[in-house]
Amino acid sequence: MEWLINFVQAQPLPSIIVFSLFITSILTFVYKKLTNQARMKEIKAKQKELQQKAKEEKDKDKIMEINKEMMKLSSEMLKMSFKPMLITFLPLILIFTGLRSLYASAAVGNLVTWGTNLPLIGDGAGWFLCYIAFSFAFSLIFNKIFKNF
Repeated sequence: MEWLINFVQAQPLPSIIVFSLFITSILTFVYKKLTNQARMKEIKAKQKELQQKAKEEKDKDKIMEINKEMMKLSSEMLKMSFKPMLITFLPLILIFTGLRSLYASAAVGNLVTWGTNLPLIGDGAGWFLCYIAFSFAFSLIFNKIFKNF
């Protein structure tokens, strides 16, 4: 554990990049394996088609019908992603608790400083905000690589 604290203290930004890369790759893989990718792609294609129909439609009743069908599809997608979310929730809570204590024990404050005090954010980004930013970027990359829905 000492080496991990030393790594975080010496390289705080690269360390959160590594953690983000590792966590995001595992989450993406778990979601890919636990969801029906073919059905997700079908739903997305159908939603796109329905959105186009709704744009072109003039009759409000037909638009409401299209929206109702899109809501059913969204509900189905949500149900499909619920299982992987449940499976990854507890491990993520434990991981984030560990990261919080790791960065606190390493006495790392802001990993990135803005040079000015921004509303709600402050004068820099801590480990969690940096994790979110890098995780978002890695998620886009991994979804393309793994060809997730």
